[in-house]
Amino acid sequence: MLVGADTDDHREQLKWAFDVLNQSGIDARTHIVAGDVDQVLPAYQQEHDIDMMVMGAYGHSRIRQLLVGSTTTAMIGSARVPLLILR
Repeated sequence: MLVGADTDDHREQLKWAFDVLNQSGIDARTHIVAGDVDQVLPAYQQEHDIDMMVMGAYGHSRIRQLLVGSTTTAMIGSARVPLLILR
């Protein structure tokens, strides 16, 4: 799942991830959903009864994290299921 605008670039990124997972024998599905990550992901997780989430970590600059905060930190605080964070 990718939270953001439905763009060609985002569809390409999801296709790459899907292909990698599929070639490894993992049954994957892709979705693009608009909204704020820290709100959309927990809602999606509950709606689809997902028992574990995996996400990339800390993709923004340190200055942005200081001024705006970190999506990763917000997800750590709000996750209701195990959260695997990849860096």
